[in-house]
Amino acid sequence: MKSIIPDIKRWQQAGKHDIAIATILETQGSSLRPPGTRMAITTTGDVAGSVSSGCVDGDVIAEMEALFESGGPIRRPSYGISDERAWEAGLSCGGSIDLLVERWSELYDHLMTEIERQNAVGFASRTDRPEHLLHRADGETIGTLGNADLDGQVLMDIAEMWPGPYAKKHSYTQGEVLIEVIPPPPVLLIFGATDIAIPLTTIAGATGFNVIVSDARRAFLTEERFPDVELKFGWPQDVFQSDDLGLSWAVVVLFHDPKFDVPALTLALQSEAFYIGFLGSRKTQSDRRQELLDAGFKESDLNRIHGPVGLDIGGKEPELIALSIMAEIVAVRHRRPGGMMSRKREA
Repeated sequence: MKSIIPDIKRWQQAGKHDIAIATILETQGSSLRPPGTRMAITTTGDVAGSVSSGCVDGDVIAEMEALFESGGPIRRPSYGISDERAWEAGLSCGGSIDLLVERWSELYDHLMTEIERQNAVGFASRTDRPEHLLHRADGETIGTLGNADLDGQVLMDIAEMWPGPYAKKHSYTQGEVLIEVIPPPPVLLIFGATDIAIPLTTIAGATGFNVIVSDARRAFLTEERFPDVELKFGWPQDVFQSDDLGLSWAVVVLFHDPKFDVPALTLALQSEAFYIGFLGSRKTQSDRRQELLDAGFKESDLNRIHGPVGLDIGGKEPELIALSIMAEIVAVRHRRPGGMMSRKREA
């Protein structure tokens, strides 16, 4: 949704308000795009987004044009490897996708406004919770099931899908409903303005994260080294409260110095951050874990720490270490193992 908002706003500002939107409701097998991915067009032929990285986009555009021509409420095209029509459209990846094609509505205007508000605020706090849409089996897109008990169950199911973005089918007494979770912008908090932090800010920004770099060493924490990100000068416990770090936050500790490491890890462990990464050799990891245990944390608490930080991709240069860290963060955020689970590089 976020990726097509600039185009939608430009169309609306130009007076192009008749918009069709296609949403992936479900995928099976090898699909290039996940549920919740969107594509939109106007009656004048403007196009934004993609539901397949190209292979069926032309056919989906035809479905949206047919919606304009028919004046009907929705269309429900499906494409799969066993579907002869899908082969004609070029879907050769071995998967299948089910889509909902509908007209842009006030519900989407509300959703777009909320996403823009979240992005304008910049950094989600612990109190921020995701927006969501419900897509019923009959194709209607709604914001509520119209029943307090059912809506409560939806919120519980959303909590399991947090931090998103995710879209997943659930069965209720009113039938099957696809719940689409649209979370606040993710945040990467980097403790330690080191040489690894410099490329890490660039990679994180490119993957859609808002970035904060924090350090109590003024010489390292400069705008020249870290342009276009928020800088927070001071000791971890003085700059942040654990409540500041919500479910959309990832924390990486790069100091490699116990007087900074322990306060930063303590703060992260007391927060709801979905990811905590810590740079250091296995001995360093063991030493810090013991200090945290002595401070009152349990082994189950320390299991939240990914250390040595990053996936094992074999590189030791700062840029490659940063890449491995960001790859692990993205894997954790999407609840994926991230390739081989061997633990890991010696730092």
